[in-house]
Amino acid sequence: MKTDFHDNKLTIFLEGRIDSNNANEIDSQITETLSQNPATTKIQIDVDKLEYISSAGLRVLMKLRKKITTPLPVLNASNEIYEIFDVTGFTELLDVHKKLREVSVDGCELLGEGANGKVYRLTTDEMIKVYKYGINLDVIEAEREASRKAFLLGVPCAIAFDTVKCGDSYGTVYEMLNAGTISERIRANPEKLPELAKSAALLLRQLHAIDVPEGQMPPASRLLHNTIDKLAGQFTPEEIEKMHALYNTIPEQNHFVHNDYHPKNIMESNGELMLIDLGDAGMGNPVIDIIHCYFVLVMVGRVARQFKDDDIGFVGITYREMREFWKVFIETYCDGDKEKVESLQAKLEPFSFLMYMTSGLTHPLMTDEGRKAYTAKLRDFISSRYDELINTSWKI
Repeated sequence: MKTDFHDNKLTIFLEGRIDSNNANEIDSQITETLSQNPATTKIQIDVDKLEYISSAGLRVLMKLRKKITTPLPVLNASNEIYEIFDVTGFTELLDVHKKLREVSVDGCELLGEGANGKVYRLTTDEMIKVYKYGINLDVIEAEREASRKAFLLGVPCAIAFDTVKCGDSYGTVYEMLNAGTISERIRANPEKLPELAKSAALLLRQLHAIDVPEGQMPPASRLLHNTIDKLAGQFTPEEIEKMHALYNTIPEQNHFVHNDYHPKNIMESNGELMLIDLGDAGMGNPVIDIIHCYFVLVMVGRVARQFKDDDIGFVGITYREMREFWKVFIETYCDGDKEKVESLQAKLEPFSFLMYMTSGLTHPLMTDEGRKAYTAKLRDFISSRYDELINTSWKI
């Protein structure tokens, strides 16, 4: 038995055969290993090189499962090992994952690159998103599952196939789309910006009309509150509570929410729009998407004054184009009702600022100087505007 400890995660590697001849010895080794690691350590079992496991070996895993408070993932099970777990019912007791197939992208055409990884053309009918090294497999599986659920709900998106191993990283295989992002279409043909912005708004309205069955997707608001929770050491409990309370003014609903809707995450193919990057999608209030859109298309360029209007923003178009896109987008979403647009934007401004500040403070590249400035601005925002904003009434 071998072990590896990394990022507060203990991996136990089981090899060869485990049966009545050595089960007690393996059990003792596992017990000793646990005693040498913090109680908060996450534990997973890797059975990539396991050839056979008898009932005695299964009982060792069951004993381990009873000792910990979190699920026990069993990774890289071959077809033969997985069948043993399945036949004995252990796939219901443990989180067993089959061994991932190996895929190489050597010589494959690079289609695009985002914050989490790169997308390659794998075959004529398949493309693969290869995630950056270190991104947790659970996160990748969750994104693939979110894409599957969204597709079944009628959301226009690429069909997700299997999760694979790609060198030292992981990847997800999708159907190959003969498409380009809206950002790419605008860069190639700037005159099409109004048409594409209008189409994007109409698509989002269709998405927001989708009712998600209870429990089918996670709450869309979870990302807003999770970001605030990460600031617990930088703000007082009262300030944290107030930030949560501001987001709680948004009533919970059961509509589909993409949670990252912008021109770089919308594909266009033969006049039809499709979504990508559905890992953050959930069930909630459509206003969450609208706040995020304003945050991306308007707030980023407004707060980050060092950018020029003709600089390319992180969504692939210039900051001027981002503002133009927003203008057409929100007017279309609101059916051309200018009073409605004006009223909505007055609410979006402060809540997008809250999103911008909290996101910036939790960004891994935030400098100490920037963190100090952002903290001061956010603290001033909470103290000066909380009483005004806590009674915000959201209606689109």
